[in-house]
Amino acid sequence: MNIRHHLDAPIQLSLRTWCCLPSALLLAACTPATEPVAPVQAVYVTPVHHDMGEAERRLSGTVSARFESELSFRVGGKVTLRSVDVGQTVRQGQILARLDEADLQLGLDVASEQWRASQVESEQASSDAARFRRLLTDGSVGAADLERQQARADAAVARLAQARSQLDLSRRRIGYATLTAPFDGVVTALRFEAGQVIAEAQPLITLARPSALDVVVDVPESLAPQLQSYQASARLAAQAHDGALRPLELRLRELAPTASAATRTFRARYTITAPGVSSASSAGLRLGNTVELLLSRGNAVASARLPLGAVLSVTQSPTVWVVDPNAGTLTQSPVEVLSHTNDAARVRGLAEGALVVSVGAQKLDAAMKVRAVARPLADPIDAAPRPASGAQR
Repeated sequence: MNIRHHLDAPIQLSLRTWCCLPSALLLAACTPATEPVAPVQAVYVTPVHHDMGEAERRLSGTVSARFESELSFRVGGKVTLRSVDVGQTVRQGQILARLDEADLQLGLDVASEQWRASQVESEQASSDAARFRRLLTDGSVGAADLERQQARADAAVARLAQARSQLDLSRRRIGYATLTAPFDGVVTALRFEAGQVIAEAQPLITLARPSALDVVVDVPESLAPQLQSYQASARLAAQAHDGALRPLELRLRELAPTASAATRTFRARYTITAPGVSSASSAGLRLGNTVELLLSRGNAVASARLPLGAVLSVTQSPTVWVVDPNAGTLTQSPVEVLSHTNDAARVRGLAEGALVVSVGAQKLDAAMKVRAVARPLADPIDAAPRPASGAQR
């Protein structure tokens, strides 16, 4: 009896468990699920402070020759000599290339023979006209015969002059078979090789004057109308971060009237106006150097300087994220970008003291909850460290 009692106890416990299981599942299904709490993201912010600072723009430019010529032969033919290479310095009158003169010499021989024939014909026609003039005095020929003979003599003289001009042209064409440097310069491009047959006036050599250089830069379409109001300076790109080197003062010399069809930028040329500097070469600039062009001007209205990463879409409908520190919410606020460099932008349209997200603004949305963290003042404006749990994730 005791043994049976001990065997029935586990069975009764299992039956009770299975009977209570549906009730437990039903109660669990009726209990409302708790919603997960959205994590609060930490974001670096920069307070807005208005001042009358300078508007700055930094552009990349190159050093280019002010005077540059495309050289070509004035006659066509086969190239027999090329005596220069790219980068070579040449003197005025130096031979750069030469064509085969065989065909040109044949043309000169033909023109010479035509001139001799025209000379004989002119002498004979003039002699006949003189003879008819003498015969007219005794009535042996009529006046009409003399007029016809005189017309033949005049035509022969004209043909002689024509043959003489043709002979001179043939002699000059032989001279055109030798291409010489029109001025002292540097060869910057070659577009032919010895043995190549080239056409008349085909550009072959680019020759630049290294003594007169300009700083050439492609200006954005939005900046071109106000370019005259900016003060310009430049320094070599390799020395752009060396504060000990003073940038060279520049003056706008030329601005293209139309934009490039491919890039929609306007090409501008600047000359050096620094005291004691007569040319770009004397300032340490060489042909082809890359320079950093700094454009600056005083602002007419109060504006704030923000890190460039705080502005969304600098060129089209720029906006920033403004943080409400009490509610922890984000508001996308439109701004007007007055100027910008590679690391900062000067904007207006924000309230004084507003907290603007300055790191990771591209990864935020209005539904997020955030916690404002003051951006460390000692950090560079474009390289602040990211918070441990921030919107940059």
